[in-house]
Amino acid sequence: MKQIVILLLFFFGFLGNAGTQQIKNPVDKAEKLMLANPKSAFQIAEKAYQNSPDRKTKLRLLFVMTNTSSMLQNPLNVIRYGNEALSVVNDNDVVTKIKVLGILGNTYQAIKLNEKTRIYLDKAELLLSSPKIPDSLTYIKGNIYYLKAMNYFNSLDSDIALSYFDKAINQYLSSKHPYAELNLKLAYLNRAFTLIEQKNLSQALESLKLAGINTRETSQIYPPQFVDLQSEFIELAKAKIYSVQKNTDLSNGILLKMLERRKNSPVRDDIENDVYKILSDNYLITKDIKKHDYYQELYLKRLAQTNKDAAVWVNKLIAQEKLHSKIESDRIRSKYVYSIVLSLVIFLSLFIYLLMRQLRIRRKRSLLEKKVLDHL
Repeated sequence: MKQIVILLLFFFGFLGNAGTQQIKNPVDKAEKLMLANPKSAFQIAEKAYQNSPDRKTKLRLLFVMTNTSSMLQNPLNVIRYGNEALSVVNDNDVVTKIKVLGILGNTYQAIKLNEKTRIYLDKAELLLSSPKIPDSLTYIKGNIYYLKAMNYFNSLDSDIALSYFDKAINQYLSSKHPYAELNLKLAYLNRAFTLIEQKNLSQALESLKLAGINTRETSQIYPPQFVDLQSEFIELAKAKIYSVQKNTDLSNGILLKMLERRKNSPVRDDIENDVYKILSDNYLITKDIKKHDYYQELYLKRLAQTNKDAAVWVNKLIAQEKLHSKIESDRIRSKYVYSIVLSLVIFLSLFIYLLMRQLRIRRKRSLLEKKVLDHL
């Protein structure tokens, strides 16, 4: 089970884009557009960053570029601007640090670098205990706990994953943030998948009920795409439960309907791969080897492509870090050479000054000696 792509601005943002035409300050405009038009927000921030005069403005723009790059699924830019933001942020600005660390952790998780993920999320979690974090920011705490839960889930450590899902859920339940309800639904959903892995099916079903969205019975406004994705994942979880219970007919019925709905979709997603995996397992249970082999082949083919895509991003990241390291090395070398040259200039200037001073002293001494001799 893959982590659902969070369709909303995960840590920070503004609703809608109303009134952006009247905003003249590019920093304010970029922040306002982050959710409504992340591509435009990134372009505005990138252009403004080149002329940003002070640290505070640079940090705001770096955060926009980091967050919108995450939404646009460009991990290289997330890592580049995120790490740059960490180098600019003031030590007292703990909240921004946590936000950036969370986004970076989520990005490393997306390209399957779980160890890197844990490093950044551990740093973020450590900062959560800071006295500079107000109690009102329960939403941010929930996000970090949620990301850590997903990291442990992907690492197949379901017990720790469950403990973090529970922490995240508690934070979301006490939060008044407008997006807390949406991430609460995600937490319940992924908690259910974790419980399914543990064969704890009764609690998994309870979590799925809490993850469900009935738009007719709630005043909360949910983005349509979020509702559709959540509904599909809940169906996938139910099919998984039936499969664990060896009720393959009900499981296959759900899964084949899901494939039928996706038949004409130009977008192939991770849900489809999970469907192939469960179908393969189900037909193995019923000893229908032909269908088992068919769906297993589809699953393995897509899995190989997913791993290949992740490897491409990792290789690009390595190349980017090598380039950055070379640029940084050249900068340090240039700075070192400049320091040496400056030191030599200062040393030579001091040497010449002392030499001239010594010569003047000697000249004065010679004149005095001459006058003394003249008076003898």
